[in-house]
Amino acid sequence: MGLVGRHELRSLSARLSRWQKIAIGLALSFFVIYVTAPYDGSLRAFFRFQHNQVKNWYQGQRPSDGWLYKKQRYPIDPNNDIGVIIKTGYGTKHRMPLSLRALSNESFFPEILVVQDFPVIREQMRYNLTDGKGVGKGIEIVDILGWNLRRGALKGREHMERIYKYKNLADAVEAEEWVLSEGLGRAIGWELDAMKFLPALEYAWHTMPKKKWYVMLDDDTYVIKSTLSLLLGHLNFGQPHYLGNPVGDYKGRFPHGGSSVILSGATMRNLFEWNPEIVAKAHLESPFAIWGDKLLSTTLMKVAIYLDETYRRFFNGEHPWMTRLWADRLCLPIMGFHGLGERQTMEQVGEIFQKPPQPVLWSSVAKIYGVPDYQAFIDVPIRPNMNYVGRLDEACTTIENVAKAEDCLEICERHSTTCMAWVYDPPIKRCDIAPWAILGDLADGRFSGVNGKLGKRLVDRCHAPS
Repeated sequence: MGLVGRHELRSLSARLSRWQKIAIGLALSFFVIYVTAPYDGSLRAFFRFQHNQVKNWYQGQRPSDGWLYKKQRYPIDPNNDIGVIIKTGYGTKHRMPLSLRALSNESFFPEILVVQDFPVIREQMRYNLTDGKGVGKGIEIVDILGWNLRRGALKGREHMERIYKYKNLADAVEAEEWVLSEGLGRAIGWELDAMKFLPALEYAWHTMPKKKWYVMLDDDTYVIKSTLSLLLGHLNFGQPHYLGNPVGDYKGRFPHGGSSVILSGATMRNLFEWNPEIVAKAHLESPFAIWGDKLLSTTLMKVAIYLDETYRRFFNGEHPWMTRLWADRLCLPIMGFHGLGERQTMEQVGEIFQKPPQPVLWSSVAKIYGVPDYQAFIDVPIRPNMNYVGRLDEACTTIENVAKAEDCLEICERHSTTCMAWVYDPPIKRCDIAPWAILGDLADGRFSGVNGKLGKRLVDRCHAPS
């Protein structure tokens, strides 16, 4: 720096007040502390969480869907560009044929990796998709915990209780002790599931290395092909992306595994090729993990890849009849459904949503299931023996000592931009209003309704594919 530059700095310093100098010093100190903090440190996590909360609030106030129907910069062929990983367990293995049939119904024929916590058995060799893909031809089944143990990724952890439980299950299956296997599978399935996430993705990276996107599902999750194509075609698979339905606090924000988890090829490469030592440490943590989806998230945080909550409104963790149709996502495509463990439920969803002619929006779920439209709720706003709110949580508002159902309806209408549905319980004179509506649940003695005026106003603004 020359004499002129130093003179200008002295002049600027002289013009600043004492408090301005203190403020600049604090800002610079904070910046240095932030950029030198660990990628998975509490400081970064706290500010990232607050930033996401602000962005989420803004998106809720100004929902937008027009960008989805603009020309895609990164169009994909779902059957060739997506690798699907489906997690199952011994206690839920009966779901797999239904899950594969549901994918076939919507003509979704990607390469599929089935990961489980027990040795492959004879009946699983019949898994197939209707396009001819089967085991060994586009579908691979692997005992992912056995694979991780055999290659030494859990070295030093063999004595852990969770590993013993896995070995007991594997021994029972190999000995064809089916009753014992069934009991063990149901009792310890959730513990073993926490150990599947990281090895499943690592195995997928080695066996399906050139996919643009990787989608991890539970065996009771149904994913909609058209939504995947529409969203992912706007995202650069060459950049790290990690998408899902966020849960948890700022210290360990992670995507709900049942809602599906999506990772770009760049994310997989960053983790498994460029940072194997971090992956190795995470494998050793897995016997202690409560949630495998959280372990995956905290591992990715160590390499500066964080859950992107920008697209949270696409994801759904409920089955259709309990799906919450929030006001701020009615115009967006829905990614899928979860909790379809019952045979009839998965079969029904697979039939209803097969080969949809256009993107399946949140708002169209009600129409698909034959629920009255918003105009019908404007004409007849009060429905006896029904509940359109469903389970209550902190987003709901409860009003006590409400005299009658008409008063509850009026309260909802006064909250004209935030109340999507209401339910009134006459015996206790309680009114509950919610920023979402469900398709409807029978509720003897109650009165309920949907804010048809708000719903119609929002849906009328939706864009359509060009």
